[in-house]
Amino acid sequence: MRPSFHRQRGLTLIELLVSITIGLLLAATATYLFVSTNRVSKVIDAKAQQQETAGIVLDIIGRDLKNAGFYPAGFPTTVTSSKFQGAYSNIVSAGVRAYDQGLFGCSGAVFDVATGTCPAAVASEPDSLVVNYFSSDNFDVEGVGTRQDCLRQNVEQAAFGGFKYNEARAGTGSAGTGTVVLPLFVSNAYSLGSVYTYQQDRQSIQTRSFRCAGNGPTTRSYQPLVAGITQLRIRYGVATAATLESPARFYTASEVSAMAPVDINGESKTGWQRVSSVQVCVVAKTLDSSVRQTAAGNYIDCDGAQISFTGADHALYQQQTRIFGVRNNLTRTF
Repeated sequence: MRPSFHRQRGLTLIELLVSITIGLLLAATATYLFVSTNRVSKVIDAKAQQQETAGIVLDIIGRDLKNAGFYPAGFPTTVTSSKFQGAYSNIVSAGVRAYDQGLFGCSGAVFDVATGTCPAAVASEPDSLVVNYFSSDNFDVEGVGTRQDCLRQNVEQAAFGGFKYNEARAGTGSAGTGTVVLPLFVSNAYSLGSVYTYQQDRQSIQTRSFRCAGNGPTTRSYQPLVAGITQLRIRYGVATAATLESPARFYTASEVSAMAPVDINGESKTGWQRVSSVQVCVVAKTLDSSVRQTAAGNYIDCDGAQISFTGADHALYQQQTRIFGVRNNLTRTF
């Protein structure tokens, strides 16, 4: 019986070229989908980080505002006075208005912690906020109370103009533990730093950072807390003579400082002592330089202005605003 032979037929050149072309198209499609998915993922991550950044800043300010003007009721104001119904007072310097109450601020300027004053306002510069209060120690209880500033530094040796106003009040609590003689004064100033180059994962981007200067060290300076904040605007709700708690409207720090004292319930109060709410607005910027606007666009900043993207900066920007009620100038507990 004769063996059977089957003729084998290979691919023609045209078939081979068609197969290669289809393969390249599939590879290109897969690459495009991967790159697109990766780009979308980066945008989502950058926006989430941006929202988180703004939220952290607002949370930091909001938590501190709850303490503004606080003085624990179980403590006297001085050693010789009664131990009932102590009151907030300016123990730092009688001639510095910034410490006369629980809140103070500067419009378009960074609060000068060395002099306790506001530099000349510049419209394009960030506002700054000062929050003052006393530690919430329990009388005769060792190591209890908030004795640290926003930089986690103990305030026992806090000084202004060479005067260590907390030293005598600290008692045995001079090292952050022990029993204080009187509540310790805490002051935190918040603002933004100058524009600088932020570097992460070998990427560079121009931005500003949210900063704080506490009164813990004898030599105080602003230290960065959160990067990626490009604008900070603070407005204050001020109660009028007819309404003790409800603000008439929101004012700038300069407007509050210019207000004349008014009588409320028989007590004369300055504009800062009548602040009952604070509106804080921040603009956060994405810090991933690979996430950029691909076309012309704009965003609304804290001043209500429409800002257009420039050719050099197409980063994503987002504004967030919160309003906080405060216990400013709280003098007693019932």
